[in-house]
Amino acid sequence: MKKQMITMTAALMSLCLTACGSDPVNINVSLSGDTTTTVTTEITSSETTAAVTETAAGAAQTESAAAAKNDSGETAAAQTAASQTTAASKTECPYSADDLIGEWAMSGTFGTRTNSLTVRKDGTAIMRYAAGGTRSGKVRIDTEEHPDGSESYWYSLCGDDNTAWISFACDKQPVNQISSGQDGGMQFVRISLEDVAAEKMNNLTFLMKSLSGGAVDLATNANETMTADGQTYALLTDERFAINSLGKAAFERLLEETVTGAEYTHWKGVLDDSIRVSEPDGSSYILTSDAHGYQSFETGSGVTITDQTDTSFTATTNDANQIDGRGVAHFVFDGINWTIESYEFR
Repeated sequence: MKKQMITMTAALMSLCLTACGSDPVNINVSLSGDTTTTVTTEITSSETTAAVTETAAGAAQTESAAAAKNDSGETAAAQTAASQTTAASKTECPYSADDLIGEWAMSGTFGTRTNSLTVRKDGTAIMRYAAGGTRSGKVRIDTEEHPDGSESYWYSLCGDDNTAWISFACDKQPVNQISSGQDGGMQFVRISLEDVAAEKMNNLTFLMKSLSGGAVDLATNANETMTADGQTYALLTDERFAINSLGKAAFERLLEETVTGAEYTHWKGVLDDSIRVSEPDGSSYILTSDAHGYQSFETGSGVTITDQTDTSFTATTNDANQIDGRGVAHFVFDGINWTIESYEFR
């Protein structure tokens, strides 16, 4: 096109030098190397001059537009290439919600109990607080961009409204420790399913000992007693169960977190018979008469997990005692916690 316009301009300039009067003029315009178009027109020399001027200006504008279009295309291509380069230079997020799948625990505020966290394969998370209560959410990865162009990532637990209620900084992989990074924030460490099973077995052993009629390994005040149904109960002073005057309520909570189903029904009845609450001040008294034996899970050498699914598993103690043998417990996940559904000793 540029060549055609220059050829046309040259032809018209030649016409301007030879045309005169109002006689018809033949104009040969070469549009390409092998094509000629003859145009017959009646124009004066002044009209010819104006036409040549206008045509030359048009040719210049066309050439300028073509160059601008070419420059624009080159600029767009350069911008696209730069954008692709920038995108390629950004590192893909190396973290995912799957990093947190499993069991987590931290030091608690209630005796030897701990705050704990379970993250399921579907990304749901259940936070259990040592002082009581739970909170559920969904794990997502949040990105934080910094002025220097760098990025940091967070494991965020979000509620139903997709608002994060706690976030843990993404760090080394595999992920075995997470911290909320806030003053007084939560710091969890990963624990195994074997750890969970051993803790629940120890809880059940503790409950069986405590409710065996002798208040084994519990602090009591033998001088402060009450009598009911011919049985004697001593004032419970153990700090683990006296915080906030929880007393019996603390045992009930521990029981709920340890067993489920028929086992919960059975041991709740035993607990009601073993711990009484005085009417005047709400103090808890525990049975100290009619002592009897109890069973014990020997977890000192750990446990072995078998028959594991997403919602259940079986744990067997590696050690045995001479009276009971090895303890075997079947666990289920009740949507909030791992609890013992049934157990036996072999």
